Amino acid sequence: MNEKKDEKLLDENSQKPSKPKWWKPLWILTAISMVGSGVFSYFLLPGELVLIIILEIIFSLVLGVAYYIRVRPSIKVNKLVYIFFGITPIGFGLVILYALICGITNFSKFIMSFKPFGSWLQIGIIIGLLTIGGFIGNWIGKKRDYRLPLSPY
Repeated sequence: MNEKKDEKLLDENSQKPSKPKWWKPLWILTAISMVGSGVFSYFLLPGELVLIIILEIIFSLVLGVAYYIRVRPSIKVNKLVYIFFGITPIGFGLVILYALICGITNFSKFIMSFKPFGSWLQIGIIIGLLTIGGFIGNWIGKKRDYRLPLSPY
């Protein structure tokens, strides 16, 4: 029982806050616009029906995850969101910075000179930078108590 209470995000009065009026219409309009964009792209843009259906399924899954994150908030899900936030923009930013440094200083040629393991070392460095980004995202989440920005909770 206590674990479930810790799992849910509650406001200062230990009550679940009410959702704003625009909450339900927002998700309905988002779903309608997603389906509308699929119909639009089928009739007005050149493309295959199978590809459009696959993209609509992917977008539906992403929309479902976004809806789940907003409607059923929990510390675990928010922690995953912060870690993913750290991996994507922060980790990829570090990888781009590493690529720029390699391009300016020819560091990549030095790494690739280790013949049997050079490319694996490059991949390891990139994975390490993405992991550092995940740790930074987790650190940001801890500082914010794993509350998502612009969340009604």
